Amino acid sequence: MKLYRFCGGGARKLFVGGLHGDEGLYTAPILETLASEAEADDNYGDLIIVPSLTMGGRYIGVLSEEYYRSREGMILTGLIKRYKPSFYFELHAYGESSYHRLTNPEREKREGVPPFVDLDDHEHTHNHILLGSIAPVLRELFSAGDFCLTIELPKWRSDEEGVREEVLQILRIGLLSLTRTEMLTQLRKMYPDALKRAEALFIQYYHSRLEPF
Repeated sequence: MKLYRFCGGGARKLFVGGLHGDEGLYTAPILETLASEAEADDNYGDLIIVPSLTMGGRYIGVLSEEYYRSREGMILTGLIKRYKPSFYFELHAYGESSYHRLTNPEREKREGVPPFVDLDDHEHTHNHILLGSIAPVLRELFSAGDFCLTIELPKWRSDEEGVREEVLQILRIGLLSLTRTEMLTQLRKMYPDALKRAEALFIQYYHSRLEPF
């Protein structure tokens, strides 16, 4: 596992990709680019970037407690407990056949978590990048004021420059934001309709006990 560490000031931020299966093949190039940009500019703050937690591990869903007993899951929780980030970004990659399951309005009834929101709206091309909260079992490791976000990258379009650049734009907001309010403000400007839906789903799921995300 490759880990980049940049010790700057401000809130600590952890970016992790490739949590299971072959996802690392798709997340690593994006997070490697992010690490290169962070290395070239020391104003981004206190960062930990892991391009791929595993490059070919067994696929165990992160919603399952079994995942957190696996090697990858224990490494992930170990990173969170060690570094105690205030911002956490989890980058996944999904197959085309999983799109409707991940975005299904009935997902909470079927899988126990809210659906992901497709970031496409009238101002954006159809890149099928999805956004949502992290697994509830993992969210318990963070404080109420921490910002935790999952981004799902479409595997079948991962080589497209527009898709990679859009994911990087979101992650760059994470690099630059000093507070969770600032992060959300920038995301709302980019994706007004999608963020409104995502925040409503989050609030409904956590019964207003947590502020998104």
